[in-house]
Amino acid sequence: MLIQRVPAPPLDAFVAVLWASDRGALPHARERKLPTGCVDIVIPLHDPAEITRFSHAADPDGQVFRAAIVQGAHDRAIVRGTGGPSSVVGVHFRPGGAPALLGGALPELHNRTVALDDLWGAEAHRLREALQHAPGLHERLHRLEQHLLRRLAGATPDPFVAAVLQAFRHGAQAVTPVQRASGLSPPTFIARFEQATGLTPKRFLRVRRFHTLLRRVAASPATDWAEAALGAGYSDQSHLIREFVRLAGITPSAYRPVSADQPEHIALEKHPRHRGPAGR
Repeated sequence: MLIQRVPAPPLDAFVAVLWASDRGALPHARERKLPTGCVDIVIPLHDPAEITRFSHAADPDGQVFRAAIVQGAHDRAIVRGTGGPSSVVGVHFRPGGAPALLGGALPELHNRTVALDDLWGAEAHRLREALQHAPGLHERLHRLEQHLLRRLAGATPDPFVAAVLQAFRHGAQAVTPVQRASGLSPPTFIARFEQATGLTPKRFLRVRRFHTLLRRVAASPATDWAEAALGAGYSDQSHLIREFVRLAGITPSAYRPVSADQPEHIALEKHPRHRGPAGR
């Protein structure tokens, strides 16, 4: 079972969605998670703590975590283990929303997964214990939301970052015009944006264009790739293929999302006990 909701103001200016999940073992042992350009907190609640492994092409052995994690903004795919039952609560930040709750370490988190207690210390353990003792998924989300609201402590969105993100949402495909409109020098513009989002402006635009493509294709699997390329802002299909391989680590023809509402998740291999003619 999965539930999710947009948090109440003022938290909704920083967090896109809170979610909680209880599930049994999946028919696949691993998933490829494609980049969204956003930061996430993931808190496993099984006790003893379930083991989570993350890896990518440059680090095939990956990292193993036994408690809450923070996934920094990625511009490449990661692979995570999905074997066994899972009880998890998560926070999906809006672009630029994470610094108010995580501090100023966003550039250092680029393409990295770290333990939440590296950033929050003992607070991360106290939060996990409170969530473990919550009676049901909805109460878990309520307790998580209240914790984040207390931690927010009256912070407000950075007007500079909000203006840049609005320009990008309204169709800006190049960084230079937006940088000039900001009145900042190129190095200052890039540094301030990266400090807030964890990605440079060019990397952010590249990932968000890719994410737009995934949403469209997952919703309509029969979509013509040439049409999808132009609709998402790619110059042509060849451009789309190059970017797809760069960001996802696979070709567009190999893209098979777990579901239409999870376009960033791709099942990699079936769990051994599910192998056989019946499949999934």
